[in-house]
Amino acid sequence: MRSVARTLAFSIPALLVAVMAIRTPALAGGPAAPDAQGSNFVTPTPGPDGKIIYIIQDGDSLWVIAAHAGISVEQLRALNGLAIDDFIVPGKQLLLGYAGPAQPTAAEGQVPTATVIPPTPTPIFGTAEICALLFVDENGNAMLDSGEPPLGGGQVSIANVSGQVAAEFTTTVEYTEDGLPLSHCVPDLQTGDYNVSAAVPVDYNPTTAMSVPVRIDAGDTRYVEFAAQPSAALVNNGGGSGQRSTALGILGLLLLAAAGGLAVYASRLGRKSPTWPRK
Repeated sequence: MRSVARTLAFSIPALLVAVMAIRTPALAGGPAAPDAQGSNFVTPTPGPDGKIIYIIQDGDSLWVIAAHAGISVEQLRALNGLAIDDFIVPGKQLLLGYAGPAQPTAAEGQVPTATVIPPTPTPIFGTAEICALLFVDENGNAMLDSGEPPLGGGQVSIANVSGQVAAEFTTTVEYTEDGLPLSHCVPDLQTGDYNVSAAVPVDYNPTTAMSVPVRIDAGDTRYVEFAAQPSAALVNNGGGSGQRSTALGILGLLLLAAAGGLAVYASRLGRKSPTWPRK
């Protein structure tokens, strides 16, 4: 081969290129003309998947493509599953290797914008509190009005949806610095759903619902109010005023007195009646 190279004035690499080009014809157009200097090889850019793909050109050979790609012909065949006697066809793709995905290039004079990854929402964990108040509903409107005092001696229970009691306490008569009824607060409750219930003292009747569902989230403070009236107050508010109750009391006394008078009169009348002789 060296003697042939000296005779033709070719270098040994150029002669090898010519020989390989002759031995690798293209299927589509028959044997390709040899190109001793190799084809105009365009360096491919890695795709998004990192694959380096080369489009076969007219006059290409595996040896030339492998030489430009910097790999051996055996590696090129292995990457593409080619046998020794397989041909390459212009227009087909050849895998030359793998690399990282292509990075976008900013236009001249522009600064590439960094991709902002939105933060992942952080779950909120924490505690909350529920405050309850039992008051005397003097006017029976089921609302806490000015001047209505707190009611002591009642019972308040706070339980979760599973029925587990989270807190229990007895209501007391306490006021804030501003002179308002003071609610009893239960702190450090786990977030979730609760049921707040109350029981009024003896001789009192409730004027509001005695069981209230409450949902609390982290940092919440929920207020629940219960109301009750003395039993006598319910009678007065049911059909009239205190004056009507007094009038009814007087009328009852008069009826009792009249009944007593009738009894005395009947007794005297019985004494004056004649006694008939028995036969």
